[in-house]
Amino acid sequence: MSQVTHFIRKAGVTPSTGGSLPSDITDIVFKRIIILCLLSAGMTLLGSTICVGSILTKGVFLNVGGYKALEAGKDVLTILVSLGLAWIVHRRKFHPRTLIALGLGFGAYVALHHSVGECLSLVYDEFTPIAFFSFVQGWVVFFPAIVPIRSRTAYFMILLAAAMPPLSRGVTQSLGYVELPEDSLAILTIIMSFSAIMGLAVSHVVYKLGRSVKAAREMGSYTLEKNLGGGGMGEVWLASHRLLARPAAVKLIKPEVLAGMQPGDIEKMNQRFEREVQATAALCSPHTVDIYDYGLAQDGTFYYVMELLDGIDMETLIKRFGPIEPSRVTYYMIQACHSLNEAHKRQLIHRDIKPANLFVCSYGEDSDFVKVLDFGLVKQDKAESEADMKLTVDGAVAGTPAYMYPEAFSGKSPVDNRSDIYSLGCVAYWLLTGQLVFTAETRMAMLMAHATDKPAPPSKRSEMVIPEDLDNVILACLAKKPGDRPQSANELAGRLRRIVFGQPWDQERAQAWWKLHRPG
Repeated sequence: MSQVTHFIRKAGVTPSTGGSLPSDITDIVFKRIIILCLLSAGMTLLGSTICVGSILTKGVFLNVGGYKALEAGKDVLTILVSLGLAWIVHRRKFHPRTLIALGLGFGAYVALHHSVGECLSLVYDEFTPIAFFSFVQGWVVFFPAIVPIRSRTAYFMILLAAAMPPLSRGVTQSLGYVELPEDSLAILTIIMSFSAIMGLAVSHVVYKLGRSVKAAREMGSYTLEKNLGGGGMGEVWLASHRLLARPAAVKLIKPEVLAGMQPGDIEKMNQRFEREVQATAALCSPHTVDIYDYGLAQDGTFYYVMELLDGIDMETLIKRFGPIEPSRVTYYMIQACHSLNEAHKRQLIHRDIKPANLFVCSYGEDSDFVKVLDFGLVKQDKAESEADMKLTVDGAVAGTPAYMYPEAFSGKSPVDNRSDIYSLGCVAYWLLTGQLVFTAETRMAMLMAHATDKPAPPSKRSEMVIPEDLDNVILACLAKKPGDRPQSANELAGRLRRIVFGQPWDQERAQAWWKLHRPG
């Protein structure tokens, strides 16, 4: 058997690219800017409505004067600016850096809006206490946490926003509209200076947190962008390469899984992942997921990089669309057999064949193309079986109970390629009926059912017409004794090909289905 010659290597630190944040964090910043814009427009409109309502109810509409005209003009401008920026950010009309710069500018504009309003209160309402403080000081501290960017523009906008209250009051006094109390400008300047210092500190801390998240997501030459989901042990992320335009999927062990584990168990888990990537990388079948790279992250977490597939796993497929017709099930199973047959020839046993590990996708010009995933429980040969079982965390049984072969529980027969045949029969049963072969309330009860209970034919649990030959093939796969099952994936594929359907599933029908029901 050929061996994979990769070595596990430590992932180096990826250089920063212009101080950017991860795309998902940038998206959150954009959403916050939009929300702030809408809130600003809404609150300004509400305040204007209350003001106009008060004027009308008091019968002084004709007595609006300069204050009301200035206030109305200021409010209308703020509403237009807020809604306009929200639309621009939502539509992503410019480069992300430009959009963030606009968001920073909006922060300074809001400070100006409030500063002008406070000056108008001094002039027309003679609210003298406001000469010593400004509501803008809270905004100067709060806003940098919303747009956590470290740049000259960000620092300038924070300082500009902090300078708005004393500057606007100074201009108002110099023009002769108001006489400010003694020392009020000095006190306000000191207050706003402290607010600016706090705003700069908040901006720095929040930005470093974002950069820490980015650094933590560096996996070799790949950066994690978005969590795509995962199973009980691993999680899969959408990733981008620093140099290549090709997107990829990165699989790693869930942090919460490692949190409660001993160092020895973590090492076992990493060894299982190493075995998975080495086993999968050795396979050439187009129906086996391609592996691009693998290694250890800086925190010691094992990861590997695989092709990003455009489609849906079979478990989700059935949950979303219901059981599928027999000819399509046969079409899927033949493709899965292609992957497993090569693996079995290399003495690689998957041991966790289940709907979630069989992915249906668009692949080049082909639709309904099956990819076999997750060789994480792979076993190589009998000589390695004892060592392999030690890679499972103490007390755990490798595999998924609902699709578990009887020999995993009984121990009467060795686990071999016919074990995968059994699990594949369980998958076909699920695709045809939308139901598990057996139902049980506990894991142990499920294992016992697979070891001892006789399954009902799929045709008895489905409203579709299932050919007797397909019934017989699936029941043969579900035989308790490995010797009564198809002896190879190639033999199973041959038996499936000989089943005659009135309207076989083919590429034309597959492409029509995907055009109508394209997942996601």
